[in-house]
Amino acid sequence: MKKKILIIEDQLEVRENIEELLLLSHYEPITAPNGKEGVKKALEHKPDLILCDIMMPEMDGYEVCERLKADPETADCAVVFLSALDDLQAKVKGFSLGGADYISKPFQSREVIARVKTHASVTRLERELQARNRELQGDQARILNSISEGIYGLDENGVIEFANPAAALIVGCPVEELI
Repeated sequence: MKKKILIIEDQLEVRENIEELLLLSHYEPITAPNGKEGVKKALEHKPDLILCDIMMPEMDGYEVCERLKADPETADCAVVFLSALDDLQAKVKGFSLGGADYISKPFQSREVIARVKTHASVTRLERELQARNRELQGDQARILNSISEGIYGLDENGVIEFANPAAALIVGCPVEELI
């Protein structure tokens, strides 16, 4: 399956150039001409990576990133900023909002593809890891719930973090009260 890359860029020529570059590199580009449309398409397509211009009318790239990172549906999408702003303050602001990387305009095609490849792969691996962790947590809960002996787990302060139904039965109170 091709990795989906969302391009949020208000300049048509730049957007089309990046789209062509991604197509030639066997990615599935999705484009948005502004921040509002970009947020909408990110929610709709769940891309592996978002390339986002910073200086756009109405909603700039920083606000786009903030909105995406605040929404659980898109929080795991890597955002790589594209910008003519090449000063340290702009970069630091982008990273502080959750941006994964920063590419200064004008950019080199090979640099863009190398960064896209890296960040799209990392996003895909993180999503696979999260899915596997959810599976393991479900397996753990099923195993603990099926054991007839009371089992509970403590954190470093001695506070109960989990307990199985047998532990609750032995103590004589619901699991929720034990935790």
